[in-house]
Amino acid sequence: MEIDFIQELKKRDELLDSYLRQIEIQEEFIQKQKELIEYLEDHISKITDIVGSV
Repeated sequence: MEIDFIQELKKRDELLDSYLRQIEIQEEFIQKQKELIEYLEDHISKITDIVGSV
C-alpha cells in the first residue's frame, strides 16, 4: 500500500514537472511574440512616416 502511494506521488511529481515545463515554453513563446510585435510596430511606423512624407 505504501509503495502504491509513493508511486502515485512520483507520477504526480512527473506530471507537475511536465506542466511546469509547458508553462515555461509558453512564456518563452509569448515573450518572442511580444518582441515580434514591437519590431513590426516599429517598422510599420517607419513605413508610415516614409509614405506620409511622399
